[in-house]
Amino acid sequence: MLEIRAAEAPADVAIIGGGPAGSTAAALLASAGRRVVLFEKEKFPRFHIGESLLPFSTDLVRRLGIETKLQAEQVKKWGARLISSDGAVTRYICFEEGLVPGYPSAYQVLRSRFDEMLLQNAADRGAEIHQGVSVVEATASSRSGCELTVRDAAGNLSRHRARFLLDASGRDAFLASRKGLRRMTPHLRKAAVFAHYEGVARDEGRAAGDIILVILKDAWFWMIPLAGGRTSVGLVLEGAALKGSGLAPGDLLEESIRRCPAARMRMSGARRVSGYWTASDYSYRCREVAGDGYLLLGDAAAFIDPVFSTGVWLAMSSAEMAADTLHAALGSKGRKENLSPSVFAAYERKVIRHVRHYTRIVSAFYRPGFMDLFLQPSTRLGVKESVITLLAGHMQPPFSVRWRLALFYLGLRIHRFFPLRPAVPLLGAMEAPGPEAARAPAALNSEDLRA
Repeated sequence: MLEIRAAEAPADVAIIGGGPAGSTAAALLASAGRRVVLFEKEKFPRFHIGESLLPFSTDLVRRLGIETKLQAEQVKKWGARLISSDGAVTRYICFEEGLVPGYPSAYQVLRSRFDEMLLQNAADRGAEIHQGVSVVEATASSRSGCELTVRDAAGNLSRHRARFLLDASGRDAFLASRKGLRRMTPHLRKAAVFAHYEGVARDEGRAAGDIILVILKDAWFWMIPLAGGRTSVGLVLEGAALKGSGLAPGDLLEESIRRCPAARMRMSGARRVSGYWTASDYSYRCREVAGDGYLLLGDAAAFIDPVFSTGVWLAMSSAEMAADTLHAALGSKGRKENLSPSVFAAYERKVIRHVRHYTRIVSAFYRPGFMDLFLQPSTRLGVKESVITLLAGHMQPPFSVRWRLALFYLGLRIHRFFPLRPAVPLLGAMEAPGPEAARAPAALNSEDLRA
């Protein structure tokens, strides 16, 4: 039996996970003078999907002090282009046209580099970072603090104590899975298969950095331009469709590209430079986000279908709220510590509300007729501009945005029975045969190659 070594004096905060949520919380708390210890099971840099930031992350990026590095290393995006499967209908979402001004752009980020940047930033600000270390047990209490048992790469176990625990373990959802808190979203049981390519066609000028969404009847593609000429390309479809296709995930991705005119046009000269990755049944939320002695952050609290690129921003924004709330709760000169669960009720309400905002529009996206209005939006009364504001990442939209969003959702309901716009013709992912002359992007020899 391995010997368990006790760690040093308790930290103020222990964090599970070093992704965007964990690193953001660690950086902010350490900057505020708190002793922070963070455990990340992998060693960075490491591959991760979810490469698109949203404009309303700008203030937090500046607060973290990483804007200059992002400008120097990553691809700037000003909007998103949605294209029907046959390429006949295309609409551009320009973030500058949002109802709330001041947030016109964001970044497409190579996550291996971006996550490493955030984690190093936390270390530079004083957080104690342990990489390649897995948390195997964790208990938390507002009265007695938290205790974690961790295992390093050599198999050695050690115990660590802290006054409070933040779970930023991503889709592993360390605490939620053990406490039975996670609830899958039944109508969003999707699957994704994705890879990195070189040679994918890009738009000209500043639009070269914008995300491309190709919309099919039963699926959609993302194309995210990354630095160094790479493009992240993924296909999202029903999980049952992926399993029932009879194709390996990579073959399904390539065949779907072949059969979709709009995707095929942009990828006719592309070459795959990574392996394939898959994710399935990934939309869920936890029934409890703030517990006795702990908070759930980012994907550890909820994960929403990635169609509107909300994942990283939800992770980082929840981390900022958690860090600020926890810093105040830990007390300071002239202010007593108060870590009781009631202190974090407002944090829980905000996270749940933010998740609800985006789950609603993502759910609407998959309903019949949504694309008829979304690809042919009305500019009357600022409805289009209010939708852009939400998609730009405004987590707490003002009333001027909310009533227009309500009007948009009302229009969607009416459209189901009384069409307000002509139907946009969309092909199914495996519906139209691709011409023999249009070859799929050349694949690498090894199916298991990793970037």
